[in-house]
Amino acid sequence: MSNIISRRNIIKISASAISMLPFYSYANKNIHTFNWKGFALGNPVEMSIHTKNKVHLEKILFLVTSEINRLDQIFYLQNGYSKINLLNKNKVLINPDVELINAIYLSEKFFKISKGSFDITIQPLWNAYASGEKINIDGIGFNNIDISKRKITLLNKHTELTLNSLSQGILTDRIHEILMNSGIKNHLINFGEGKSSGLAPNEKKWTLNINNKFVDITNKGFSVSEANSTILPNNKSHLFNANIYTSALNIPPKTTVIANSATLADGLSTTYAVSNNIVRNNLVKDFSEAQFIINT
Repeated sequence: MSNIISRRNIIKISASAISMLPFYSYANKNIHTFNWKGFALGNPVEMSIHTKNKVHLEKILFLVTSEINRLDQIFYLQNGYSKINLLNKNKVLINPDVELINAIYLSEKFFKISKGSFDITIQPLWNAYASGEKINIDGIGFNNIDISKRKITLLNKHTELTLNSLSQGILTDRIHEILMNSGIKNHLINFGEGKSSGLAPNEKKWTLNINNKFVDITNKGFSVSEANSTILPNNKSHLFNANIYTSALNIPPKTTVIANSATLADGLSTTYAVSNNIVRNNLVKDFSEAQFIINT
């Protein structure tokens, strides 16, 4: 697995024409800006938060970091003791976390929308391509998942799940919820997928620089799926089409989606990237409230 090349970067975001750098200049000296950088689910993440109550902010940041760690314990595949890893290993998980249940149900919707190209049971493909071992497709397919509030069961001994196509968005939306419920209305969360709220520094809008054009993302979630963000040892993309058991065909170099939530944007960008043109056209039509920006 050491031969896997990851090029995933934090999305470049700006406050109108201002780059996302530490913000130290404010006309109002009572406004405190906190810029936090770290890792979540194995990826670099950052937040920019603007508030008048510094003590309150410090307490909220403790909640935020605790929640990041909690969701890491559910979704992060590189954590051998995460809930998803325990499910993959033991093929059963009793009393699963609600976030895991909801993610699987949402994944099933994208599975149906994509006519099977989006499928969270493709982890065996990743394992095979990363290790050079023979591919076993026997456990791939959503029909191998049995789920209830009390238990998740993988019905085939070869079935393994990955929720990397949704977990970043889920984490982003959860942190956004914590900040909003705590009264911190002006913030930017950039976890690979992202969410912005309120105003940026100097009372400007949050914008995303796409192809040298600034797109307003204020109070929106966003996601970018890049064909070459992670390259496997066979020089193919990590974006798999489960219908053909390999990397998707004709993947756009970059698929950007702006939607009402980071989770929806995450799922839409991945589904668009791995699907055929018929599914792609239907996505754009059926999710007209979302914005699709495709680099060809």
